[in-house]
Amino acid sequence: VIEVGGTSIIMTCDKDSKIHAFYNVCRHRGARVASKDEKGCKQLVCPYHWWAYRLDGTLKSTPPAATPKERKDLLGLQPVPGLETFAGIVFLNQAPNSVPLAESLGDLPNKLARYDLGNLEHAGKKEYTIQGDWKLIAENFVDFYHINAVHPELAKFSRVDDHQPYQGPGQYVGFVTSPLTDSGGPGDSHHFNPFKGPYPVESTAALFFQVFPNISVTIYPHSVYTLMTFLTQHPGVTKEVLSLLMAPGAKKEEDTEEEYKEKCQKLFDFVANINDEDVVAIENLQNGLRNARARGLHGEFLPKYDWPIHRFQNMVLQGIRGSTVNEDNMPVLCGAFQRQVADANEVGRAHAGAPMVVEASDQGATRASGERAREGPRA
Repeated sequence: VIEVGGTSIIMTCDKDSKIHAFYNVCRHRGARVASKDEKGCKQLVCPYHWWAYRLDGTLKSTPPAATPKERKDLLGLQPVPGLETFAGIVFLNQAPNSVPLAESLGDLPNKLARYDLGNLEHAGKKEYTIQGDWKLIAENFVDFYHINAVHPELAKFSRVDDHQPYQGPGQYVGFVTSPLTDSGGPGDSHHFNPFKGPYPVESTAALFFQVFPNISVTIYPHSVYTLMTFLTQHPGVTKEVLSLLMAPGAKKEEDTEEEYKEKCQKLFDFVANINDEDVVAIENLQNGLRNARARGLHGEFLPKYDWPIHRFQNMVLQGIRGSTVNEDNMPVLCGAFQRQVADANEVGRAHAGAPMVVEASDQGATRASGERAREGPRA
């Protein structure tokens, strides 16, 4: 059961492993059909009059009344208009005739194509109620400038000076830490087997993506953690769910199951502690902004560090207008990591005998550099 503001949604997985999403409203009198998450359900039964629905949302029975089939066919649960999956995440869109998810994501699927994100192993979850606006939570995620001040342990593993842009066209903000630094913590590379598909340069990096509007994804060489935010019915209060997922085959052959579980728990505690620190920072920022607003004060961006926040805020502004971010108004950024991935792509195509193609993000990187722009696109 998903609560977003005043809207309640039921998400199910039927016997054919197909995912469905419906509004949590019985078609008889409008009562809530489900009130909590459950596993192993065979049907959905409204507690008010026992109207029963199959997991695909179709009306099954209306006891004790006998309802003709042609009426039942018209009285199924109302589906959410848009439902798509990407990177093991279910995306819902309540807008009718919404833009396809792939179109919204731009070049992000290409960036993640080498990671097996459809077969991750769930390793932990923690839920939060944060006294902060969802936009501030997203901005905090893309703000790597605060790491030294707020996250003393993370600062050893994911150093501020090792952050680089990894941005292309699309409704997301992307950057990396390259390379990560083994620092004696639970995220160090030797604790787990890494994803098998990424290029060598990717296998020593952490990738960070804020998928607009409310999904934050961190990809370590051996694991993924996500943050999902949900509006409540109270302005300035947001529900958040943190999940840790391990790469397929992350368990080292020499580890017992208990040793592997202990390593996963330590990694989860490390990630959750980072997020606990973030919650304190976010709530402090929310209170400070209320004070600043009352006095007409405005902040000052530092382009080297704050370009991700600038991009996210522009996505918010364009979203209010019903459109996507205007890439022509965004700085086009390219770091050494992005160039190395582009080079690896070209080597891979050459070995496969395929024609070399410039990626969308590489084209953007070419526009960003005066000398490279004069040289023309890389081939």
